[in-house]
Amino acid sequence: MLARTASAVIAAVLVTGALAGCSALSLDGGCDIAAGDASTTITATGDLGSTPAVDFPTPLVVDAPEASVLSGADGAAIESGSMVFGNAVYFDAASGASIGESPQFFSTGDAGLAIGSALACATADSRVAVVGTAGDLSANADLVQAVGGDTLIVAVIDVEQVFLGKANGVNQLPQDGMPTVVTAVDGTPGISSTYVPAAEEARTSVIKAGGGATVTADDTVVFHARSWSWTAGATATVTLGQIDTWSAGSPVALIPTADALIGEQALVDALVGSKVGSQLLIVIPVADDPTAATVYVFDILGILPQD
Repeated sequence: MLARTASAVIAAVLVTGALAGCSALSLDGGCDIAAGDASTTITATGDLGSTPAVDFPTPLVVDAPEASVLSGADGAAIESGSMVFGNAVYFDAASGASIGESPQFFSTGDAGLAIGSALACATADSRVAVVGTAGDLSANADLVQAVGGDTLIVAVIDVEQVFLGKANGVNQLPQDGMPTVVTAVDGTPGISSTYVPAAEEARTSVIKAGGGATVTADDTVVFHARSWSWTAGATATVTLGQIDTWSAGSPVALIPTADALIGEQALVDALVGSKVGSQLLIVIPVADDPTAATVYVFDILGILPQD
């Protein structure tokens, strides 16, 4: 059920948030948010992964974000910079009224969001409560706009799956005739505009060779992706394309062989058989234009469970 839910919800990110050009999340934060008088009054009952019954005294007031781990504190620690998939429920801190529920990805240790900092204090298979302003807590622009950025809200997040935040595989030697991939500290990829002859056929190069599980045709793959329009020649140009999960700040989860958003068979062929932790460079020529190609970089972050 989780895999189907994640694909349905997060696929929308690829065609909405991932194309919106939002600022990327910071990955240099850490566990720097503490429990307080407000967060310790929050209780949530119910199985992990189900919609919890949340209770707290109202109005709940804080001067700065607070967070408490409600359950599962003995699980494996979450590395700062990892991506967490979980279900979040949100409430108005003044009235206790429910204001939304969303299965989504969070970046742990994100210095820009209190939820990210709180999750860096959490563990796998845990439930976390955070209280603060909507602007401090949520990356959901619709929610922030609906309630107002200064409105105090309560968020309860179930940490259901933990994934890599970026490809962590072993660097491989570059292939001749392929663009050069450069990667920022937080994992955001770029490509060079150095002159390279135009691609005559689709090509794939492994930039970082991961050592994780192998992606099969039926898997729901969690990945970051970026694309560029690349024109070869003496005045080579590189323009950021439509796919950009890095700027959106959240990866996507799709079944490459079943989802029309992937489109190109060359992308499907590259993803299936790759290993978690890998970074892939894929170049696909543009039909009827021998000097142009679309360039993709994929970071394979994990595989959602089938159940």
